[in-house]
Amino acid sequence: MITVDDVKQISQKISLENGISDDNLSEDVSEIVYRIDVFECDDTSIIDRHIDIEYSFGDFYEVHEDNPLFQFICTLCNLSLAQEKEEIILYQNDEE
Repeated sequence: MITVDDVKQISQKISLENGISDDNLSEDVSEIVYRIDVFECDDTSIIDRHIDIEYSFGDFYEVHEDNPLFQFICTLCNLSLAQEKEEIILYQNDEE
């Protein structure tokens, strides 16, 4: 599981990536979830690995596999690309 300090680091990286000031968005993070979506297209399976950062006000930020933040979060959680579970909750704000 990701700690509150990890969530602060992640939020800071998102703010830098999007050119916005870090206005304590980490406090609004309600859940961080690793997801694998599989789409069938003819005889080919398309695999989409991403991490959803969900906020208490209803928005979410999707971090795709090709984003360095994805690798940063996976490293924090010791997740590998060989992970087969379709959904893993990495962080959940217990105060809500």
